[in-house]
Amino acid sequence: MSTPATPPASPSPPRPRWYRWLLLALLLLLALALATAATARWWLQQQGLQLQGLGWSDGGATVAQWQWRQQDCVAAQGRDLRIERWQPLTIALQQLQLQSCAKPGPRQLPAPPPAGLPSFSLRIASLQAPALPALAVAVTQQNEHWQAQLAQGADKLALDYRRDNGQWQAQGMLAAARLAPQLLGHWQLHGSGRWLPGQLHASVQADGRQLGYQGDARHGDARLQATLHNRQWQLHATLSQALPLTAGWLLQPRRALQASGDLDGVHSLQANLLASGPQGRLQLQLTPQGQSLQRGRGLLQLDGKDLHARIPLQWSDRQLTLAAGDARLPQGLRLSWPQAWQLPLTASGSSRLPFRLDYQQLQLSSNDGTLRWGDGRWQWQGALALAGRHAGYQLAGQWRGQLDPQGAHGAPLQLNVSKPPLALAISLPVNHLDPRQPALSASVAGHYQDWPLKGSVTARQLGAGWQGILSADSRLPFYSRGGALQLAANWRGSAGKWQLDSGSKLSVAEGIVGGVLLKPLSLQAASALLTDGSNAHGQLALSADGAVASRWTLPAVGGTLQLAGQQASAQLQLPAWRSKLQLEARRRGQGASGSVQLDTPLSAAMSRGLGVTLQQGQLAGTLQWQWQKQWQLNGDARLSDVALDWGGILANGGRGRLTLAARPGQLQLQSDGPLQLAQLDVGTLLQDVSLTLRSDLQDWQLGAVRAKLLGGSLQADSLHWPSSAFQTVTVQQLDLAAVAALQNDPQPTVQLTGRVGGTLPVQLLPGGVALQDGLLRNEGELTLRVPATAGVTAMAQSNRAVQLALDMLSELDVNDFQARLAMQQNGLLDAQVTLKGVNPKQNRQPVVLNYSHSENVLELLRSLRIGDEISRRVLSRKQSATTRNPTPETSP
Repeated sequence: MSTPATPPASPSPPRPRWYRWLLLALLLLLALALATAATARWWLQQQGLQLQGLGWSDGGATVAQWQWRQQDCVAAQGRDLRIERWQPLTIALQQLQLQSCAKPGPRQLPAPPPAGLPSFSLRIASLQAPALPALAVAVTQQNEHWQAQLAQGADKLALDYRRDNGQWQAQGMLAAARLAPQLLGHWQLHGSGRWLPGQLHASVQADGRQLGYQGDARHGDARLQATLHNRQWQLHATLSQALPLTAGWLLQPRRALQASGDLDGVHSLQANLLASGPQGRLQLQLTPQGQSLQRGRGLLQLDGKDLHARIPLQWSDRQLTLAAGDARLPQGLRLSWPQAWQLPLTASGSSRLPFRLDYQQLQLSSNDGTLRWGDGRWQWQGALALAGRHAGYQLAGQWRGQLDPQGAHGAPLQLNVSKPPLALAISLPVNHLDPRQPALSASVAGHYQDWPLKGSVTARQLGAGWQGILSADSRLPFYSRGGALQLAANWRGSAGKWQLDSGSKLSVAEGIVGGVLLKPLSLQAASALLTDGSNAHGQLALSADGAVASRWTLPAVGGTLQLAGQQASAQLQLPAWRSKLQLEARRRGQGASGSVQLDTPLSAAMSRGLGVTLQQGQLAGTLQWQWQKQWQLNGDARLSDVALDWGGILANGGRGRLTLAARPGQLQLQSDGPLQLAQLDVGTLLQDVSLTLRSDLQDWQLGAVRAKLLGGSLQADSLHWPSSAFQTVTVQQLDLAAVAALQNDPQPTVQLTGRVGGTLPVQLLPGGVALQDGLLRNEGELTLRVPATAGVTAMAQSNRAVQLALDMLSELDVNDFQARLAMQQNGLLDAQVTLKGVNPKQNRQPVVLNYSHSENVLELLRSLRIGDEISRRVLSRKQSATTRNPTPETSP
């Protein structure tokens, strides 16, 4: 079955011509709209209006920022403009700033708003204008009827204006605190008049109710009345009762002020103001001359205990002139100006105001200061110089810049402070200082004695006080290397009450002092440190890493310091030595006093550099100190269970009490009661040593010296070291058997028994001991035995004479013994000995023996000490080895 052929498609009909014309018309309209928008933008720019951030939202146009310029002056600017409705036109504006762009010259009457405007409503969240606080504004206009509401908090002003006949009215309420925060009360405002092109008539009355000043219970009322007829104005001010002012002053009731003028300035002024206060009275009298009120004279008088001035003044041709003069002010201030001050009585102008302000020995002066004002603003520009002395300090400073209600601007303030040995240069930037919230940042450089100083301090107002950061760098001058000092502290407070916050820190870096390496140390505030300028309260934490010298070390020290007004205390520890140190201090007038208490065990770790090894013991001491023009120390130290090693000389069982008294150039150390040693081993053992001590660390005086020696005793009433004289030491009941035992020979050649005593004149020298004319005698009967040892037998067989001598000495009863002794400083001893006795085995035949001997006693004692030490060590090792590795006995 065949498929029928598809008929050919018919051609599409042509589009109507009107469609093309419509598309072309839309393109032309779009181009026209773009051209119109571009033309409008160009026209607005030509008129000085610039727009940024144009947009469209919810059926309304928005402008992020806009600005209206009149030549080079920004007359108005705002942000966040929004058209909320188009019919009637409703506009909201977040912020509007107005600024006067008036050129110098006669002022013109302001023109009323233009006629024929469509109805609209305008809300401004913040209107800022010169000399006015920020205001919230709502304006409506309908059929030439204008209404406006201005508000700031509870303060409001309502205005009503009819454009067709020019009539206007205003009324409102204003708190006095809006003018100055310290003021009390409020003002009621009423005004009316007529405003047409080229015409402006106004009558305004302000009634002050319950006006006063914070801190003063008194209140008063005042009235201001002002009229304006085109360019001419008049002002009347009256007081119905006394009006409180600051600092206890009162403005007395009277018709106080009359003035008149035009928009460009004051034509006439008449005043009779009288104020009284704690410092005295102030009166201002102004009297016009003639009927023109264009000129006049006046007098400003200050009278009181600390207040005095009489300043003639005059005005003429819109200029007020104060004659050159001076004024004595409270607190010892004196203000003077060397030439007349001329102040133009105009809404804007300038005047040079050179002055000098004296306070005690300080002078603050300006020779080129100029005051400018206009459009509700003022500015002082010039240079200030400070010179003189205060509290003993020499001060010199200078600054150049400008002052206005927003603060100071210009070069940094430079101030030099000096009082030997202190000299500081202070630099204080003043730009961006806001007088409502002052914030200061100063740098300091200089020196105190040989201490360089460099640092900075910041400060900002916090309520009624201040707070900031203090940082300073220095270097301790007695450090030959290192010793950098850093202070970092947060501070706060007000006059008379200051504090450094917890965490404030003073650090001293590692350095060298006199060959001693002092490791880092720091003081950190563990609590807030409070001070009123003379007293301090708070707690500090001390951390010191110790010190290292060539022959000694000091370990780390830590502890706390407590400040309590006129008193301070510290508790310190040296953990490595288990030492405790407690310090107390108290201020007394221009000086101070206090105490130091030390309690520590004695150990070998303390001995480095002392020349003596402390093995054990306990030291407890208390030191009282005071400083009043010069220092003074008094104290005592108690020693117990002391054991030490002094170059092989061993001592133990030491105890006693020492007292110390010191002041500049004087030092006295002495024992309180006897100093005692249980044992003193110098090669020969001394026991129960007792003596008294007195010394200035140069001359050592020993008294009541007693000791047990070789079974007998040793004593001396007084010994000086060093000494050029020989001093007597007495020995008694020395056991000759103990002397013979010094040979340390199990089979001695000679055996002695009995006791001897005598006197030993000794000279104690810086480098040793000398002996002269020493004499020992027997104290009772002595015996001498020469046993027949192998050596003695060999000697007897060698010679017949020797055999006879040995036979006579083999057993000898001695009834007369004398030994004359002399020893040089180097220890060489010469002894001349004489023995007289009988031999009981030789029919008591009398025997006389003369014997000479020379030997270095120091070397002998040293060898005895060394031999004894070796013996002790060997025995100690044997005992240790036996303990560690016991070996049982075995049978063969």
